Amino acid sequence: MHEEIRSLKRDYDICIITYKKSVQPRRDPFPYQLIEYIDSCLVYGPINKVDPSFSSPTQREFIRQVEAVIQEFQPDLLHCHYFGLSVLLRYLSDRHGIPFTIRTHSMDMLSEPEEKIRAFCEASSSSLCKRILAFPAFTSRLVERGLDAKKVVACWPVINFARFYKPERRPPTRRVLCTGPSTRKKAHSDFIDLAARMRGDGFEFDLYAKGHRLADMQKRNERVGNPVRITYADPDDMPDIYPQYDWLVYPSHPHINKVGFPASIAEAQASGIGVCWQELPDRRQEQLEYLGGAGFLFKSIEELPEILSAPYPEEMRLAGLENSRKCDIEQHRNLLAEVWG
Repeated sequence: MHEEIRSLKRDYDICIITYKKSVQPRRDPFPYQLIEYIDSCLVYGPINKVDPSFSSPTQREFIRQVEAVIQEFQPDLLHCHYFGLSVLLRYLSDRHGIPFTIRTHSMDMLSEPEEKIRAFCEASSSSLCKRILAFPAFTSRLVERGLDAKKVVACWPVINFARFYKPERRPPTRRVLCTGPSTRKKAHSDFIDLAARMRGDGFEFDLYAKGHRLADMQKRNERVGNPVRITYADPDDMPDIYPQYDWLVYPSHPHINKVGFPASIAEAQASGIGVCWQELPDRRQEQLEYLGGAGFLFKSIEELPEILSAPYPEEMRLAGLENSRKCDIEQHRNLLAEVWG
C-alpha cells in the first residue's frame, strides 16, 4: 500500500481512510484518517456476519463519518486494498455514483471459504467496479466465480525496485535473515530451529519481525540458547539491510497455507541475495513462477544447511535481479493509472 501511494501520489490527490489502527505502523506514514469500524471485520471476519446493507447503529455511524470525508474531498474514484472491502466500496459507490478499483492480496484469496469469495465477487460485479488487481495465480478463481474477465487484471506484488536494486557482486557475509510479521502462518519458529541446528557453522541469523507472536518467538529463541538476533527495521530502512546478508530464508506453515507471494522475496532478489522459500501444498508451480529461476524451494529446514553453506549460484543471482523487476510499482502503476485517468 505504501509504495503504491508513494508512486501514484505524484499524479493524483489521494485521501486515505483506514478503519483499524495499525499495531505495526510505518515510521513515516502518509497522512490518513482513522474511522474505526467496530463490527465484524470485513476482511478477516466470517462472511455470515457481514451486513452489506450497513444497517446497524454502529455501522450507520461509521458510514456517516466516511461519507463526511467523501463530501469534503469529492473523490473521482474509490480504491481499496483487500477483497473484503468490496462490500463497503460497492455500498458507497451505489450511494454516490463513484467508480471503484480494488487490489487484492494473498491472505484474502488463499484458503478462504467459497461463499466468502463468491460474496465479494458479487459485490464487485457492479458496473462501477472498473478494475480488480489480483496475483496471477488467483485471477482465474475470480473469473470462474462470475467476474468479468476484462476487469480482472493479473499483477505481481509491489516493491519499490529502484530503492532495492544492488546489481554489484559482494563478498560473502555468512549472514542469513528472515523477515515478516510475527504471525503463526510465517513459522518463524522454524527459522530459530534452523539457526540452532547450524550453531557452530560460522553463520549469523537475524529475524526482522514485529507482531503478536513475537514474545513466543523470543521465548523459543531463549530456550535453544539465542541462536537468532531478533530485531526490527522500518521498511524504508530495508534497502540498506538486505545487502548485509547472503541469504533470505522464508519459512511458513504448510498446513495453514496462507502465505502468498511475499514482497520480501522480490526485495531480496533485487538486492542480489539468495532466497530459500518454503514449498507449500499444491502451489509449487506458482511459487516457481514467482521465483523466476532465482531461488530454492524447500520442504524441510533439514535441507537448508547444505544450501546455505554453498555460494549462491551466479546464474540465480543474475536471474533474481531481472525477475524482481516484474514487481516494480513503476512498471505496473499504469494498471491503476489507466483506469483512474
